[in-house]
Amino acid sequence: MLFILLVVACKPAQHTAPGIHDIGSIGTEVGQAIMISDQLQGFPTANGDKYDSSKFTGAHKKVKFGAKVVVTNTLTGATVTVKIIDRGPIGVGHVIGLSKAAMKKLDTSANTLIPVRIRYKE
Repeated sequence: MLFILLVVACKPAQHTAPGIHDIGSIGTEVGQAIMISDQLQGFPTANGDKYDSSKFTGAHKKVKFGAKVVVTNTLTGATVTVKIIDRGPIGVGHVIGLSKAAMKKLDTSANTLIPVRIRYKE
């Protein structure tokens, strides 16, 4: 019994960075976010929605559709919460594809590839 108490007491506390909403059980990834092309505007996504670059949405390889993902620009600390509606991205090191609106919120310099940390409910 004492061993169990020691293990629980020694477990590091999970802290949420300022401005990031607690989203429950956390999965995290670090890599690059890439902007989803404007050429896909209006096309159906993997979950059946039509892509709208003005909404805060994203594409991920395995996070379930409809899940909320908190994306943080690791250079500036800017964050955005997006809804996963599609599968992707396919580039090496790319962990999430983001709509134009989400990318603008993270990085106003019009970059199409930025370093990020993503957090999501598993």
